[in-house]
Amino acid sequence: MKKIWLFFVLVFLAVFNSCIGLSMDIQMNRDGSGRLTFEYRVSNALGNLGLLDGNENWPTIPVGRADWERSIERINGASLGSFSSRNTGQDTVTTVVINFDNVQTLLEVVDPFSERVSIVSEGNTNVLSLILTTGSEDLSALGFDPQLMALAQIMFLGYDFSVSFSAHENSTMIITDGEGNAATPPALTEVVTSGRRVSMTIPMMDLIEIQNGLGVSFRW
Repeated sequence: MKKIWLFFVLVFLAVFNSCIGLSMDIQMNRDGSGRLTFEYRVSNALGNLGLLDGNENWPTIPVGRADWERSIERINGASLGSFSSRNTGQDTVTTVVINFDNVQTLLEVVDPFSERVSIVSEGNTNVLSLILTTGSEDLSALGFDPQLMALAQIMFLGYDFSVSFSAHENSTMIITDGEGNAATPPALTEVVTSGRRVSMTIPMMDLIEIQNGLGVSFRW
């Protein structure tokens, strides 16, 4: 099993495997260690959608504790803190807590290929940048069926993608496009750009359909 490429792969899976609600919370300690809490909601009504339209060969969502354990144990400095899953009647909600020993371990957990996540130091300020999606052209390149997109627009209604960050002091967050340039998010996006906990919440379909992609940059 490949390591879990959390942000991009799970946004990708949101389209092709009916995972339609995603949230990520990063809590950073002063020494660079911390905790990553990840939650995803899978609609019961769409549980078999991945078997339609030739999508059965796409990767499946990690659904059990053993799936996560096999992935996380391959990353030095990371451990699975907790795993839980519950059914609300509408969705199956899975919550995973991952502990990391340092910032580099966090980067490897989020993206072992280092293609969409980076951290740099600017004087006394740390900057963690995440590219969530490079834009709707990704779907065209993957041969995405426009009819399935139309179905997704209906079924994804009311589901969001959210990402949040907190550190030992106040933080700031900048919204970017898929290339890391400062950008304005869609109108329905909720953002908290400064404080002890910064965050962004965007409707899932808005995230998928953004032409120029979307990212976030945290500073602390």
